[in-house]
Amino acid sequence: MAATVNTPQRAFVYLRQSLDRAGSGAAVERQREDCLKLCAERGWDVAQVFTDNDVSASSRKPRPEYARMLAAVDAGGAEIVVAWHVDRLTRRLTELEELIDLAQRTGLRIATVTGDVDLSTDAGRLVGRILASVARGEVERKGARQKRAQQQAAEQGRPAGGRRPFGYASDGVTVNEVEAGHVREAYVDVMHGASLKSVARRWNDAQAFTSAGNPWSHSTVRGVLKNPRYAGLRTYRGEVVGPATWPALVDADTFEAVRAILAVPERRTTLSTARKYLLPSLALCWKCGSDVATGHTRHGKRVYVCRAGKCISRKAEPVDDFVEAVVIERLSRSDAADLLTESGGDELRALQAKAAGIRERLDDLATGLEEGILTLPAVRKSSARLRAELQAVEAEAANAVHTDALGPLVASGDVAETWARLDIGQRRQVIDALMVVTLLKPEAGRRDFAPDTVEIHWKSDQS
Repeated sequence: MAATVNTPQRAFVYLRQSLDRAGSGAAVERQREDCLKLCAERGWDVAQVFTDNDVSASSRKPRPEYARMLAAVDAGGAEIVVAWHVDRLTRRLTELEELIDLAQRTGLRIATVTGDVDLSTDAGRLVGRILASVARGEVERKGARQKRAQQQAAEQGRPAGGRRPFGYASDGVTVNEVEAGHVREAYVDVMHGASLKSVARRWNDAQAFTSAGNPWSHSTVRGVLKNPRYAGLRTYRGEVVGPATWPALVDADTFEAVRAILAVPERRTTLSTARKYLLPSLALCWKCGSDVATGHTRHGKRVYVCRAGKCISRKAEPVDDFVEAVVIERLSRSDAADLLTESGGDELRALQAKAAGIRERLDDLATGLEEGILTLPAVRKSSARLRAELQAVEAEAANAVHTDALGPLVASGDVAETWARLDIGQRRQVIDALMVVTLLKPEAGRRDFAPDTVEIHWKSDQS
């Protein structure tokens, strides 16, 4: 009679680490050594090792290797799953139930360095559920401790950690002077009418990329300029909780001014036709008073056309050149400083307080709806009115803080050179602050440009 040969049982080894800050996988390697030692001691053949490094078992994020392992078990690839502890497999009871179902269908055994769990028996399933519940409780307690620690750090003004903020060193406190210079310049430029795209382009051209090494876009620049960190303020869950321990890069008034500008709903971050050229929506038609839009002739020449009644069509380039020359000449005069206006700091603070009050009322409406005090139709009606009011206040605040667009030009020793460095948005803001341009109808049959067909009305009586 032939002797019976006992075939070694096959085991899958599962390794997991929740957070690998250094990227070294050292903890996973320690698990591997212990699990392989256990398999050797029990005479099991290791069919495959599955590893999910830097992946939590308590979140809902997919664990691709864990899913592959379960599918392999279901296909009959192994009779045993080996892990360092049950919490390496799962910390969620719903996943444990899936594992129990798999064990009952396939006869799967769970072996861990810290003790086996036999999910084929009611006692083993009870132990597994208890262990999973304990692991889940540890996760929740850890989360509560971390949340409290983060709150305390915020209250003390300390950095939150994470990725290095642009403008600062990796500690979040020491100023990176090169990047800080770009940030300060961007705040001033936006106050003087620069677009976010022009700021992003300038930072990219200077190779001053994000702290993750990515190019800037208008949206990422917006995120920097709206971040209270740069005014030396610490936030927690989106709310400012007090002063920070790191140095501010801009003063509070500058930060609030730019934030108000960026809050205006009408502000466009993409270049519309009006933002590509000098006078669309600014210049007026002599006949009907409508603003002009940009268009093209059948030969491809750019023209300004009355938006309302097509009363007029003028070649755009000579008009632009003339208006720019007039601006440069006016701001080069010795009395140009008289055109500057004082910044409305008090007005801005009053408008910001009014906007905050409106937001609080909107929050009260939401609370009233949740608690059943207010009906949905009443909330919708009041909400629409308050949001329209908030939009108007934010637009008014932006006008109050559009720090004089003429300032950089007036202070310059060479107005023409400074004008050449401005982007189209800044030039348009200067024109809007300085004058009203009306395009008149040129003489019939005249082909050359006539300066007297562009009427300029100065907004200041001193011009």
